[in-house]
Amino acid sequence: MTTYSLEQLVPAVVWTFFLVFCRMAAAVGFLPGFGDAYVNVRARLVVAAAISAAVTPVIQADYGVPAEPQNVLRMFALMFDEIFIGSFLGLMARVLLASLETGGAIIAMQTSLASAITFNPGQTSPETLPASLLSAMAVVLIFVTGVDHILIRSIVDSYAAFPAGGVPPFADLSNAMAHLVARGFLISVELAAPFLIIGTVFHVAQGLISKIMPQLQVFYIGLPLQVLGGLVIIGLTLPPLLYWFLGQYVDVLTSITHPG
Repeated sequence: MTTYSLEQLVPAVVWTFFLVFCRMAAAVGFLPGFGDAYVNVRARLVVAAAISAAVTPVIQADYGVPAEPQNVLRMFALMFDEIFIGSFLGLMARVLLASLETGGAIIAMQTSLASAITFNPGQTSPETLPASLLSAMAVVLIFVTGVDHILIRSIVDSYAAFPAGGVPPFADLSNAMAHLVARGFLISVELAAPFLIIGTVFHVAQGLISKIMPQLQVFYIGLPLQVLGGLVIIGLTLPPLLYWFLGQYVDVLTSITHPG
């Protein structure tokens, strides 16, 4: 039986952990909640290190990690590949979550709330009120429903599609990102579909009333009704819309790491 001294085992374990940490830290830096602007960078690194320490034995046993190379250039190449893959996975999760902001902007335009601008702490940028509400509620539900565990599991499972030490398939990754952006726009439109339909009907009704009764100031009457109706519809549809989005979110992201 082959035996190894402690001096031989410790560098191998440290290298395996460090290589896993490169991918995990890059992904955590973009993941919803973990990578938001209000989260301290040191806190992100601590979380990534804790997750890496927990999953390193699993990754080493199930997928394998290349041994520490003797060439420094090869070592930096492996680190770059892992950081690139991790950043790509985290960025895809972030881009898909941004479809809520697009859907919220569409909802704001249909409910006359586009001028109601509020500060989004997760992005440190101003957004419309519906977009900020949807983004904040989605991040809360991600942690409440355990979707954050699914995201971390997807990063671990990504070693099956993108093994450590392999050359990243840049062409396939660029195509996947393009399809993801298109899918994100489709999700945002589907998310705002009830508001698009009701808003279109409301504006058509306003036009008909204006033709039938030219003396009536339709906009003075219609604007408060539009805002009130929009708030009522948001209150009624917010829970099912968010749970539907979470289902789409998990399905799309897991299909990337489980293409089969």
